[in-house]
Amino acid sequence: PARVTQTLVPLRSTWRYHDLGQNLGTAWRGRTYDDRTWRSGAGPLGYGDPVTTLLRAGTTATRANTCYFRTSFLGSTAHTDLTLRLRRDDGAVVYLNGVEVARSNMPTGTISFGTRALSSVNDAAETAILTIPISARLIEGTNVIAVEVHQFQQASSDLTFDLSLTAMR
Repeated sequence: PARVTQTLVPLRSTWRYHDLGQNLGTAWRGRTYDDRTWRSGAGPLGYGDPVTTLLRAGTTATRANTCYFRTSFLGSTAHTDLTLRLRRDDGAVVYLNGVEVARSNMPTGTISFGTRALSSVNDAAETAILTIPISARLIEGTNVIAVEVHQFQQASSDLTFDLSLTAMR
């Protein structure tokens, strides 16, 4: 049979998010992390630019350097050739079932709550959607994508996030 592209997570999906400016460590990335107390909303999420879900921006002095996002979806080991489409302002690190699969505009090495994006994203780049093939494998059943979005400057006037995931089957 012919292989077809399937969209597992479409752009404008509903995401759970944590935008309180708290360091969540690394457990939040995992597949079994309990995010039921997090708020949820449809992408794109953020503030300062046109978004569907407005995050709590706070004042310039209290804006979070890092915001966290999670969504789950059904997948299969038969899904191959995974591709992310990522919109981020400023930088992002993407995890699939707790394992890092992509980063954009972020430094190499260990990423922590206070890590800054490499540069500010401005103008047309704020709405650009990056295509990123990933070499990960899905598990049978529920899979989780977790994303941390980092600012270049804490006083940044905007933050934006959206993501899709497609696969061949």
